[in-house]
Amino acid sequence: EDYTVDINRANLDALFRTYMTAFQDGLGYTPPTNLAFLFREFPSNSAGNFYAWLDRVPGFREWVGDRVFQNVRSNKFEVLNRSWEDSVSIPNNDIEDDNYGVYSPVVQMMGENWMELLFEIIVEVLTSNATAFDGKAILANDHAYGDNTIDNLVTDALSATSLNAAFLAAAGYKYSNDKPCRTRFTHLLHGPKLRSTAFDLVDNKYIIAETGVGGQKDNVNYKAVQRVEMPDLVGTYDDYWFLLDCSRPIKPIALQIRKKATPLMDTRVEQVMRTGQVDFMADGRCAAAPTFPHMIYGGIL
Repeated sequence: EDYTVDINRANLDALFRTYMTAFQDGLGYTPPTNLAFLFREFPSNSAGNFYAWLDRVPGFREWVGDRVFQNVRSNKFEVLNRSWEDSVSIPNNDIEDDNYGVYSPVVQMMGENWMELLFEIIVEVLTSNATAFDGKAILANDHAYGDNTIDNLVTDALSATSLNAAFLAAAGYKYSNDKPCRTRFTHLLHGPKLRSTAFDLVDNKYIIAETGVGGQKDNVNYKAVQRVEMPDLVGTYDDYWFLLDCSRPIKPIALQIRKKATPLMDTRVEQVMRTGQVDFMADGRCAAAPTFPHMIYGGIL
């Protein structure tokens, strides 16, 4: 008895529906490290987004006399969307032999890969030290806030000394109108190599007393921030560490989505018979960028 599946439009449409379900299942995937605390998502309706508001100093003033209107910078910060694709070809023979079910996990992984991509471009903002709205790398020693300077870059290893120095530096951050930024770091990001160091700094309730002094003493930084281990901080980045203020509505990173990953399958019988394969494709457009320098502090070694 012949169990060959005919390659016709009805069967190809049914195959596409099967793969669409698998792809949507993949979009439900959440990467092992949930970075929802780190970014705010912004919709995008064009080739890129302008973030003119990044240069605006927040805050009210006492209303005496006329209103004072703050000018938005003319040199707007534009983040261009990037295009992404993932494609797979399924041989005709597998369709005719009714073996195309083995490709459903592959298609599901395509959906998962889109969610992984969003994770990766967020991490890339940190590891690449992406450009901020003032034209400098997000981690730099001289971000100008009017006549004030934000220094959020060090080359020191993660330690009690460098952690305390970060808290002290952030306490002195000021906007261009001399109001304090009131940076409050909420998260410490690090890679697997720094796990023990980071744990001792913020998760260990006690620390060993100085050399020559017995016993232990309270850790003043116990639970001062939430420790998050990022698997991508390995190799070149294994000594990188970041402190982030994620306590505000605006987060340290902006994630903009122009087009969520959209699947497509060429179901034209003539095309399938001519090429000997069914092409399943997906593509999307998105980008990520840093927001305010005073919300992030990094050790780049």
